[in-house]
Amino acid sequence: MMHYNQPEVMEMLFTTLLNQISSGNSAKIVHSVDSFDITDVALIDGTQMEYTNETLYFGEYKQLPNGHLPPQCVLVRTAESAALADCPGALALVDAGELFLLVNAAKAAVDASRGQGFYGELMDCAARSRSMEPVVNLAAARLGNSVVLLDTDFKILAHSTVFTIDDPLWAQNIRQGYCSYEFVSAVEQLEEVKNAAMTSDPVVVTCYASPLRKLSSKIFIQEKLIGIVLMLEKETPISSAHMQLLPTISAAAGAAIALYAPYLIPGNTVYQKLLYDLLIGASPEKLGPRIAELKFSTHLCALCICQTRYLGQKHLKEDVAAELVRRLPETRFTFHEGGIAALIPLGDEPELSEEQLAVLETLARDEYLRIGVSNTFFRPENFAKRYAQAHRALELSARLHPEELVCKYVDGSFYDLLDRTEDGETLGLYCHPALSFLSRYDRANGTDLYHTLGTYLECACSIKETAQRLFIHRNSLNYRLERIRDLTKISTEDSNTRFLLGMSYRIDHFIGHDA
Repeated sequence: MMHYNQPEVMEMLFTTLLNQISSGNSAKIVHSVDSFDITDVALIDGTQMEYTNETLYFGEYKQLPNGHLPPQCVLVRTAESAALADCPGALALVDAGELFLLVNAAKAAVDASRGQGFYGELMDCAARSRSMEPVVNLAAARLGNSVVLLDTDFKILAHSTVFTIDDPLWAQNIRQGYCSYEFVSAVEQLEEVKNAAMTSDPVVVTCYASPLRKLSSKIFIQEKLIGIVLMLEKETPISSAHMQLLPTISAAAGAAIALYAPYLIPGNTVYQKLLYDLLIGASPEKLGPRIAELKFSTHLCALCICQTRYLGQKHLKEDVAAELVRRLPETRFTFHEGGIAALIPLGDEPELSEEQLAVLETLARDEYLRIGVSNTFFRPENFAKRYAQAHRALELSARLHPEELVCKYVDGSFYDLLDRTEDGETLGLYCHPALSFLSRYDRANGTDLYHTLGTYLECACSIKETAQRLFIHRNSLNYRLERIRDLTKISTEDSNTRFLLGMSYRIDHFIGHDA
């Protein structure tokens, strides 16, 4: 397998450059002083009052103001320029008809040299920041276009922010942190992708879903393909300079990831790959053969694990994931949307045990996490839907019970139903009128009948448990309940009434009327 070798950082000195570009033409070095690294090429136009040490100038002697030579220059061969053999700087002469050919050759050589030097700049940036975002921003600034790093699963590893990425498709990909399964499948069918060699040579890619052309270069670490660096053509048209620089960027990206961000290297097991493909939209039917080859528990549960204190992806991928599997063996997981998506085997149990929930509570507390728990399910094909439940449990709990670290969807499913009501402002109309009556009565009389009825229902209409919960005597509770019946004419012995009242308290809690 071929891959891009790490370039060596080289200085482009006057003698080196002229020897490189003077073969087969009339250019000859008159005087050589290798004092400065050449980083740019410019034409003498007769207006320059000062010269840059690192620039190689081309032109005619008569264009030099007052005959003042630049520190490094190539002049058209004339009697005047030939007499400058004792000049203090670096000088070469060329026939007039070959001047601009030499200018172009020098530009190409300097651009290539800048590319090699740029590798060092990128690695210095990675060493200082120990992250990939500053590296891709430096690359984007040099390329004049946005840059995106992806792994082999088309997860977004990093993206530049130097230029706004407003292409709808790529803005969405970056927002969600991954490319959809449909998108990935379509890209893999493109001829330019299928026919691309296993090298870092740049490939121009066009896609029906995005108006932007892309220039891609594969990223290797020790000859193993680990990702792609992608340049989006918008601010600057794709050019030969981009073709020269992109392999340098991909080589630096691979080295930087290996040294400073190895957690970004894909290390998928067959289970991780399967779970990830399900999450990004792969059809369960298409994945059927892969699922059939793997072993799964009879009962399953999905987790959505997110950080409450951001300790970085390195901590999540290297520490939290390891602790999860150590504490709950046989757990399968993948990384998704900045967190962990996990599949927990339940065996023949109908739900997570109290011991397993306690383990998750401890893990969440130790590692600064919040964990959403799905309802139990039976087919791994449904992992994506159940993961969505676990994610939804976190969202609802953050709104209703922010102190909870482990949040079960079964406890919030009714609130999820309420939240999906198109006209949420009318939810209060579905409440039993007894709640509104008791609330008004309490405000007018300084009583606590609304809260008393709610607690009584939560305690399954147990006098003993309700009295203990409210810290009142049973006789006081019986008096309050009798007063509630007199005022509202409800009967808590009727199962339908109890259901409506319980639903009404949950609606009130959801819309904030019980505060």
